[in-house]
Amino acid sequence: MALFQTKVLKDYLDKQDSKAIDKAYRTFTAYFQNSEVQRNIRSSKEEQFQATFLSKLFVDALGYTLFPDLKQKHQLCLL
Repeated sequence: MALFQTKVLKDYLDKQDSKAIDKAYRTFTAYFQNSEVQRNIRSSKEEQFQATFLSKLFVDALGYTLFPDLKQKHQLCLL
């Protein structure tokens, strides 16, 4: 049995902004598929790269705000 009904999934996917998804994917791949960046990731400890990873993925690619106003829906908190 599928996790979501096919109709519900199709309706949800049809409502997505393909331009925004393409832009986010280009931003993501421009950084994370860069061979020099990949070498740096492999050679660093997880704790060293954690803040950069969160910032590059959530802030740059997905459009979250690092220190948002209280009125915004989404928050990214670095602990």
